[in-house]
Amino acid sequence: MATLNSSTLKLYCWTGSFNSQPTTAQYTITKSNPDSNNTVRFELSELIQDFISVTFNDDYNTINTTCWWYYVKTNQYSDLSTPTSTTQYGLATKGYTYFEDGLNSILSTSKLFSNNYLYIPKNIKYNIPVYKGLNGVTNVIFYTKDSTGVESVADSKSIAPITNVPGIETSDDFITYVSSTVQATKIEIVSSNNSVSTYDTQTNSAIETIYPIFTCDTKYTNHKVSFINKFGVIQDIYFNKKRQDRLSVKKDNFVTSTIRSTTSSATYDTFTPSNVVQDVASTKSITLNTGYLRDEYNETIRQLLQSENIWIRESNKTLPILVKDSNFQYKTSLNDKLINYTINFEYAFDGINNIR
Repeated sequence: MATLNSSTLKLYCWTGSFNSQPTTAQYTITKSNPDSNNTVRFELSELIQDFISVTFNDDYNTINTTCWWYYVKTNQYSDLSTPTSTTQYGLATKGYTYFEDGLNSILSTSKLFSNNYLYIPKNIKYNIPVYKGLNGVTNVIFYTKDSTGVESVADSKSIAPITNVPGIETSDDFITYVSSTVQATKIEIVSSNNSVSTYDTQTNSAIETIYPIFTCDTKYTNHKVSFINKFGVIQDIYFNKKRQDRLSVKKDNFVTSTIRSTTSSATYDTFTPSNVVQDVASTKSITLNTGYLRDEYNETIRQLLQSENIWIRESNKTLPILVKDSNFQYKTSLNDKLINYTINFEYAFDGINNIR
């Protein structure tokens, strides 16, 4: 067997169409210490994620959460005069896997969220993130029931999957957000994802069923929080119970003399402060409550707390926020009866505008 001397990897990362690949590699890495299996390994994910610039302003047609990557790996062997090269390309998101998933595990190529139940306020447009690349989603079907309980198709959204080698497609074209206002009793997501338990080899398709639960609370206002989940896409969660707002203020002050003197007298104005305040800064924070949810939302809340990008929609603006909580206690209907999650957020900007 040929002995590996060194391996050089050139990594290219970019956004936009696949055909707009840069001519110069962002990273060139050379390693000369192969392991016992005569192999050199490269960690790419931390390098690639630097080129994913997430933008979201409540427009589900213009979301940026991905980028392209491409590498050329060249191996130089001690007993071969000509090095060997391999290439690979792919789509990157800011998703992640868990330790239990193992090395280089693949994220879903169908529905891009973990829960099977969705809590949605009545009479709004909601959005379902799905993958539309190879083995991706081909149809999303919305069912309703009539007054007698008979179920029928109320709406069907066909999706044309991208199965060819990318060309003019952008990386964000491979993720789509299926929107609907139908108050469905169930939603079927049809795909060619053969890793789904319902995959049928006869039809080469799988069906994942989602059950919307539509909420209506006349006392409290719904607050939509959007975040990047473990699949690297935007997921919405609605907080429809008690909200509390807080303001934290920091400031400096100094003491100064206010005496005005002349050659014959001295005085000061009682309306002029001797204790002067300066450099005032403030931070707003909120506490939101989800209302009662099913046990499976433990995973959704976990992903919310682990997310690097979170927004809240209020006053017709999409505002960035941070989760203040660093600990999370899992809840179950067995132990806790009714499950409500209370999450503390902080706005990701100062209350007094300091953008210069």
